[in-house]
Amino acid sequence: MNILSLTSRFPIFFTFVLLSIIFMLNIRRSNKRIKKNREEFWAKEIRANSVRRKPLDNVDFIKIPYEELPMDTDSDDEIIAECVKQLNELNGEPIANFTGITNTDLKLEYGAPNITTLSRADSNFTILVRTLQNLGDRLHTLGRDDDALTVLEYAIRIRSDISATYYLAGQLYSEKGDTAKIAWLKRNAEALNTIMVTPILRKLNDTYPDIPAY
Repeated sequence: MNILSLTSRFPIFFTFVLLSIIFMLNIRRSNKRIKKNREEFWAKEIRANSVRRKPLDNVDFIKIPYEELPMDTDSDDEIIAECVKQLNELNGEPIANFTGITNTDLKLEYGAPNITTLSRADSNFTILVRTLQNLGDRLHTLGRDDDALTVLEYAIRIRSDISATYYLAGQLYSEKGDTAKIAWLKRNAEALNTIMVTPILRKLNDTYPDIPAY
């Protein structure tokens, strides 16, 4: 009895065998890729850890423009007061946007001894953009839309990747009929170096399909 005869008599069995073989081959290829990626990562990490300290002169450290933001230090609103407190606590702290850049790449670029400072700056950036979003949202809730936009626009200029910041800004621009600002919003979203760029742009384009970024 030849293989063709067996195949015709037991099609389900041979289909299962074929699919199993394909599955196992894919698993093997996947494991090889994972092993290769892991080896490349550790080789790069070892190389990064050997890089000596370098000057941080070209790091785009962020200085919060307190004089431009609505800093209601005497606000009776608990959320605003907490946001202002958080922003003031960042005064003098290192802040930098390293979204999309790994610690390994930071060590290769600036030297392993600087990673503590750079990681701290990156964490502070996360705190900053979250605080700005909370502040902007609260100001909008209280009917202070111009102040809200001042906060949101600053967050966008420093390349925040918090989607709610872009959506709320777009809503406020739309209510004002400011299509130029919506186009500006889309341009800034396109420049983001983050996995959030796709959902943010999709939402903006779906909400404002007739307004091009340029």
